[in-house]
Amino acid sequence: MKLLLPLPAGACLIAVVSASADVFTLARDGKPAATIVLAEKPSQAAEFAAMELQSHVRLITGAVLPIVTDAAPTKGPRVLVGESRATAALGIKPAELTYQQYLIRLRPETLILLGRDASPGADANAPAYAEGKHGKALSFDGRDDAVVIPDCRFSDEVGSLECWVYLPEATQEGESTILRLDGSNPWSYHIIRRWPKASSLGYTTYNGETGSNVSSGELAPGWHHVLATHDAKTAVQELFVDGVSCGQSKYLITTCKGAVLNIGGIGGPKVGNPFAGRIDEVRVSAVVRTPQDASGGPYEPDAATGLLMHCDEGAGLPRDSSGRAGLTVPPPDWYAERGTLNAVYDFLERFCGVRWFMPTDIGTCYTPTPTLTVRGSDVKRAPKMIYRWITPTNLYLPTSNDIVSAGDSTLWRLRMRLGGQPFWVCHSFGGYYDRFYKDHPDWFAQGQGDHPSQPCFTNPGFIAQVVQDARDFFDGKGAAPGTGAIGDVFGLVPMDDNRWCQCDRCQAMLDAEEAKNPQFTNGHASKYVWTFVNAVAQETRKTHPNKWIGALAYWEYGYYPEGLDLEPNIVVQMCLHTRNWWCPSMEVNDRKVFDSWVQHEGKRRPLYLWLYYNFPALQSYWGKYNSFPSYFAHTAVKQMAMYNQADIRGIFLEHSSEFGQTHLMDVPDLYVTLKLADDSNLDGDKLIDEFFTRFYGAAAEPMRRLYEGLEQTYSSPSSYPPEIQTSAAHQHQTQELAWKWLGTEPRMAEWGKLMDEAKRAAQTDLEKHRVALFERGMWEYMLEGRRQYAAK
Repeated sequence: MKLLLPLPAGACLIAVVSASADVFTLARDGKPAATIVLAEKPSQAAEFAAMELQSHVRLITGAVLPIVTDAAPTKGPRVLVGESRATAALGIKPAELTYQQYLIRLRPETLILLGRDASPGADANAPAYAEGKHGKALSFDGRDDAVVIPDCRFSDEVGSLECWVYLPEATQEGESTILRLDGSNPWSYHIIRRWPKASSLGYTTYNGETGSNVSSGELAPGWHHVLATHDAKTAVQELFVDGVSCGQSKYLITTCKGAVLNIGGIGGPKVGNPFAGRIDEVRVSAVVRTPQDASGGPYEPDAATGLLMHCDEGAGLPRDSSGRAGLTVPPPDWYAERGTLNAVYDFLERFCGVRWFMPTDIGTCYTPTPTLTVRGSDVKRAPKMIYRWITPTNLYLPTSNDIVSAGDSTLWRLRMRLGGQPFWVCHSFGGYYDRFYKDHPDWFAQGQGDHPSQPCFTNPGFIAQVVQDARDFFDGKGAAPGTGAIGDVFGLVPMDDNRWCQCDRCQAMLDAEEAKNPQFTNGHASKYVWTFVNAVAQETRKTHPNKWIGALAYWEYGYYPEGLDLEPNIVVQMCLHTRNWWCPSMEVNDRKVFDSWVQHEGKRRPLYLWLYYNFPALQSYWGKYNSFPSYFAHTAVKQMAMYNQADIRGIFLEHSSEFGQTHLMDVPDLYVTLKLADDSNLDGDKLIDEFFTRFYGAAAEPMRRLYEGLEQTYSSPSSYPPEIQTSAAHQHQTQELAWKWLGTEPRMAEWGKLMDEAKRAAQTDLEKHRVALFERGMWEYMLEGRRQYAAK
């Protein structure tokens, strides 16, 4: 519970600087001048951090720093990454650091990059290990563990998924995932699964419109070899179990290239479709394997192997033994402490001048030099906000048709310090209907048909069941289906509609006057929902005083519930439309929501934010038009100052790529926001300036004027019709607003000149590539949006 308590302004968050500055050389004349030292059994974060440090020094200097363990003494200058015998000898004790804290120390012969890390094998969702078919195997508990592999080099055209799987005798109530990839644009998938209440397996694909499946018969408990193949040329997919075909079905090509591979469950803040059993010898291939190819094991990599995991590590996450380039060291779990990795990223930014403005190599900025000598003072700090997260969907770059690979996306998210505290509060009653409606129809919204989406939030029996679910989760029994729980927080959020119960008790708690409020966020159901949250929190607190009940201040229950004394074990996440502050009434309403919660509760409980950076991408997606770019970076800087001043403890951002838009729609806005969530001492306006000078180089000025012209047009109320400027209602972009009022013909002509000027100004191949990236991903998108509107 202490992790969530508000801190005094700036406490434990500001960089601690020593009085003296030292100098350390990592590379000299393109050759290594130091050695990276790890513990014999390093944390996942430290091992990954060493790989990241090594790769970036090679990028800058061409030198490859050797990585060794502390099993033997190291001669010459050392870079000590993570806790080890070497750091212990220097009297450094990571256990004395605060939550998510890390330190950077420069000495002439020693550079120390170290922070609080999860111990090896302690990642939040990492499975245990047990006896395998060949050596060891991953052992999944069927509740909350899964393995997510960012890059398995999957081919949609032709390939094979295979593994050895141990099926326990006991079946599972729900469907469980053995191997799964989810593609996008359109959503598609490949799944090998165990069917619910059965011992049969299925191989299912879906191309966005049509699904195809092959299933096995019932299988005996024990080890089975599973091979699923697909071939777009023959349009055939086939499932083999123990070398015997279970049949074929039609295969229609999917969009899973670059997707993450989920093993043992759908990874995320809350594991979906968890598998109970063991998995060994996972292999992904870009060829149709035959049962003869696939039998036996352990496998050896060949030219067609995209991923090969023997699962023999015994702790932590399994390694890729395919021999291919990529993330061979698994990244730490998003919600495991990884202070050492954050120390390395801070060091690369602060001392080596590296920047990661966007995913992929083109978004990484650095200055090449054969000799890399760093100087400066010691740093000891933790992130300002302990929770930093964005929608974990695909990113697109440069256009909506270009999916960023899961590997590149994972690296960028890590480098932007996403993750932190295990936290997720969202709509959380999706499983209650199936669990209870048959026997307890009175627990659900009355007067809403025979399949009500919402519960009756005043029903004593329903409240008691929710309390029991919370207690079961906090007792380690797992989250019941459809509930929302992670870490120390059990979420209570109504489903995403306002089909409230019509019973007299519930209706009496709704505010009839607020029902007339034209803003999306209002107080129509504030008393109703927060009274329910309070009731559950009060009872849960009696048995679990150090746990939290999480709730959203959202939609009709966004306003502060005046007159209600909220229980101290409630954590609140406010939902704000801050990218729409071009509508004056929405800014006024958002500030009302924010100020009232901060004023009443800011010193009593942790407050979090859910921000809609997905506007107007959402409107563009549903309205089927090309939106006007929603740049608002300078406004975002001011907003972040307001949040940090109020000691907001965490931030979640929906973004444009969630709705199929290019990630360029969110650059530099998202970059600046995440940097200020990590370090409130940074100058946000300087971050924006640096983006242009570092990213575009000689083309910086015309690109800056182009961006700022778009930003000023989008963000200024005066750009919109008078009725919107004076409207009391919430507003969203439409095609007419986008291209009749914002992207007018005269403005487009001026911006076109700046685009041409930037192309002429760019000098290096990289500058030309980055300008071309914007032209293809954003400018051509805008031209098409204008053309579509004019054609109407």
